[in-house]
Amino acid sequence: MKRYRFFKIILLVLVIIVVYSSYKIYSAKNNFNDIYKYSEIQIPMNGKIIWDNSTVKSISVKNNNGQPIKVYAFLSPDKKTILINPPVEGYTENNLYYITISTNIHMKNYKIGKDKVVKFKAKDENLPTPKKVKREPEYGDIIGTTDKYMGYTYDHYGVYVGNNRVIHYCSTDGKVANTKIQETSISPYFRENKFFVLDLGNSAKFSANQTVKRARSRLGEKSYDLLQNNCEHFSVWAKTGNAKSYQIDKLSSEEIAQVRLFMTMGINLQ
Repeated sequence: MKRYRFFKIILLVLVIIVVYSSYKIYSAKNNFNDIYKYSEIQIPMNGKIIWDNSTVKSISVKNNNGQPIKVYAFLSPDKKTILINPPVEGYTENNLYYITISTNIHMKNYKIGKDKVVKFKAKDENLPTPKKVKREPEYGDIIGTTDKYMGYTYDHYGVYVGNNRVIHYCSTDGKVANTKIQETSISPYFRENKFFVLDLGNSAKFSANQTVKRARSRLGEKSYDLLQNNCEHFSVWAKTGNAKSYQIDKLSSEEIAQVRLFMTMGINLQ
């Protein structure tokens, strides 16, 4: 009788282990983060990343059907985090996505043992339409100015940090290759007495101090992309966490083609 009870207990323990293991496997397969469709995703790595062709090819983003998604991946200024901006149109709501960092990633004195996979599901944030407000900027505000290039009207944005200083994507010579996030005086990048404050309403998640801190965290970044990582993407991200350009969202397919032409010509709209 005692032996029977012993085997019964062992069997019960085995059943519990199997059920628990099955649950853990199921949870792992179905564990994902909910993010907004324009969220920038940050993937920290255990060491410094060498940004070369091998690293670029090691990064892939696919939807649940295995189709590749055209995102914009770049390196954080400290070279320890991969930043991924969403596709131009944002991620599709309620769809599952998989980011894979393969073992081919090139890192300094370090090699990952297995692929790193990040799963997430996109959701819509129902962002309010931003408003351009004509007033004196305050610390942590997003400021903008309107300009023209070859008949194309556009807005240039940055994060105001006080004392007529702003953090923004800019270049001293107008060349994309020399474009980086830096802190400069408002002039000459923002036209005197013609700049405005971008009011993002309740989509502004971060305080003035947090916004400036986030902007400063990316000082020196040289990953400008007119369609997927421009001055507006950066500024809106600093205030909201969404790498979103309202200007790009409004473009037609023909206008996007024109922007791509600007990019092939090495033009930086700032």
